[in-house]
Amino acid sequence: MGQHSIVAHDALYVSHRPAQRAARRSSQSGEAAGTPEPHTKRAPLVAEQAVAVDVSKLRYVPSKTRRSANLTAFVKKTRAADPQGAADLESVFAEDDFIERIRALVAPHGLQIENVADAYTLWWLTAWHAARGNNDTPPPEILAAVKAQAARAVLATGEIATASDAQKQELAEALWIQSALIDVAVEQAKQDPARLRQIGDAVRKGAKGMGLNLDAIDLTSQGFVPVGVGQNDVPATTPKPGSAAPDGALALAAGGMGIGGFLMLRQRRG
Repeated sequence: MGQHSIVAHDALYVSHRPAQRAARRSSQSGEAAGTPEPHTKRAPLVAEQAVAVDVSKLRYVPSKTRRSANLTAFVKKTRAADPQGAADLESVFAEDDFIERIRALVAPHGLQIENVADAYTLWWLTAWHAARGNNDTPPPEILAAVKAQAARAVLATGEIATASDAQKQELAEALWIQSALIDVAVEQAKQDPARLRQIGDAVRKGAKGMGLNLDAIDLTSQGFVPVGVGQNDVPATTPKPGSAAPDGALALAAGGMGIGGFLMLRQRRG
């Protein structure tokens, strides 16, 4: 694994004190305002390779007006759980186009800001690594495998493929923001093992609330696979639609389009 995260915390956040404070806040419960309700559908861990991916269904035409509304809604829902954290985020969002800043950082890794599956790819990887106390960047081949896996999983749920541009943008931008916040929190806690464990626990709890068990999957050359599956193997069978797959792939997408995140890291003041 690489030593630097995809989100490139230093370029994105470190110069911004309000963003640092927002990232440092950790919820003892791991819950956040606006967490989407769990949904009974779960995408398979590894989708059938024969399924063609229609990339056009994963993309949306972004709107600056919608983006502004999305960020405002994100702050509003955060305020219910953490007023100071919401104020810090509001300050960061007011500086410039926060999402465009992320675009510049993820584009070199082949991720497109207006692609819902790419947003999920980064969130999936960021959450998994955070649960293990790091924010490493996977090698290009593994990133490509997860990117393809996420695309198949998104389309397998059905909801995203038929969603409007506004709904896709709302979900994708929430994922980009959450990934950045998790990444910064992990980076700031690298010299504090107890704090890293606290962040990992918060990430796990939030993910489980959406049907994603981060401890039940491993990251391999094939992407994410159930724990115990060989490094270069794929599962012999995939869960049936409607079953609770251990990866919970796209549980967030299946659970709803709300901008509210699964996690807003909050930490004691000081």
